[in-house]
Amino acid sequence: MKPTHRRVGAVRLLIDACAAINLFNCGKLAVVCELPDTEVALSPIVVSECGLDCAAEIISLQAAGLIHFVPDDEISPDRFLELVTDHDIGDGELESISVCEATDRAFCTDDAAARRLANNLLGDARVMGSLRLLKFSVEASLLVCTDAFAGYRKMRECGGFLPDVPSDFFCIGEAA
Repeated sequence: MKPTHRRVGAVRLLIDACAAINLFNCGKLAVVCELPDTEVALSPIVVSECGLDCAAEIISLQAAGLIHFVPDDEISPDRFLELVTDHDIGDGELESISVCEATDRAFCTDDAAARRLANNLLGDARVMGSLRLLKFSVEASLLVCTDAFAGYRKMRECGGFLPDVPSDFFCIGEAA
């Protein structure tokens, strides 16, 4: 069951493979799925891009009702193919962007090229990275800032391409 505390600005969130893998690698994917007033979803291609261990956790979180899979009616094959033709970005990112274009979903990606495209198509307010989700987790009292920073360091150790942030970045009151 999700916690009862609430974060302002409830959101339907679509996470791509890059962000899902980073969050899985640091052991915080399940924590992010507990964010209050947040529905976490993944598209079909994204799940297939996550690798066996990460996909197994995603499926387990979906079975527990903490992650949703994007319904088929939210996926526009025509728009997806148009994006694939026009952009040299991974299929999971492009499928996610096409879903977010057609819905009110926000998009979480740690892929720089996907983030640039999503910012152009969706607007900056609907695009974020996994670090912001860790910050939201601290704000919702699901993590303390030192645990969020340890997760960030683990993501980088596992190969995540993330910006340099100070150790107090995740602490409440710090600039995002």
